[in-house]
Amino acid sequence: MLFLNACIYEGKEEVQVFQTVKVYAFELACRLFMSLEEPNHIAKLGSLFNIFLKGILELPINIPGTRFYSANKAAAAIRTELMMIIKARRMELEEGKASSSKTSYHIFLHLQTKMGEQLEISKAKEAGELLKWEDIQKMKYSWSVVSEVMRLNPPAAGAFREALVDIEYAGYTIPKGWKIYWSSSSTHKDKANFEDVTRFDPSRFEGAGPTPFTYVPFGGGPRMCLGKEFSRMEILVFLHNIITNFKWDLLIPDEKIEYDPMATPIKGLPIRLYPHHYD
Repeated sequence: MLFLNACIYEGKEEVQVFQTVKVYAFELACRLFMSLEEPNHIAKLGSLFNIFLKGILELPINIPGTRFYSANKAAAAIRTELMMIIKARRMELEEGKASSSKTSYHIFLHLQTKMGEQLEISKAKEAGELLKWEDIQKMKYSWSVVSEVMRLNPPAAGAFREALVDIEYAGYTIPKGWKIYWSSSSTHKDKANFEDVTRFDPSRFEGAGPTPFTYVPFGGGPRMCLGKEFSRMEILVFLHNIITNFKWDLLIPDEKIEYDPMATPIKGLPIRLYPHHYD
């Protein structure tokens, strides 16, 4: 069964959504995939990941003082930490002390006004009954809303790839070995791929959805993000619990989004919460 409660918001009237959810999502991943429970250890890994992410798309200038240099050092430290955790988990498994299963922003504004899907799922549950995988599969409209948010503001602006052969494109030759930067933001707002590109319209994802490789918030092909399905599950369970427990107001409705390199609300997406339980 799948569960993500609303405890991070309980007892609070105003919340900086971006930082709160960022920390919570990272902690959840640590608990699910590494059985990591100790707060200081999670915070240490989180700090290293933040440094790594800041330098992931920087120019490869590997000298002290650059983001790329700091990101390389952070990546090495992360690998060391993960290898230590894996070694410890293997020892626990061999000694019978752990089971294999143990190791195993704009959204808010739109979903708050169209909650029928989530409320129907909630009404079908007994008091205290947790979500199950089949409940996640019913959240089609909710995922269409999330997908449209990621079309307009993808998690990452793009990534680098290397040309494996000479490529002819739009009258230009890209030689083998050259680095290519593909932009998810530009792809998602290409008028050849989507009508009325700046309009928020979750219905774009109904039926067959967009043409392959015109919508790439998780990349595509053999290098597609491995965390795509985990992210989908995590987002939908989180939204279900928030929507069915709270109402809210955006304190800065027109807050700007910047990329550094990930999409980040410049004021942290502050909201005012109102506890609420739907019957």
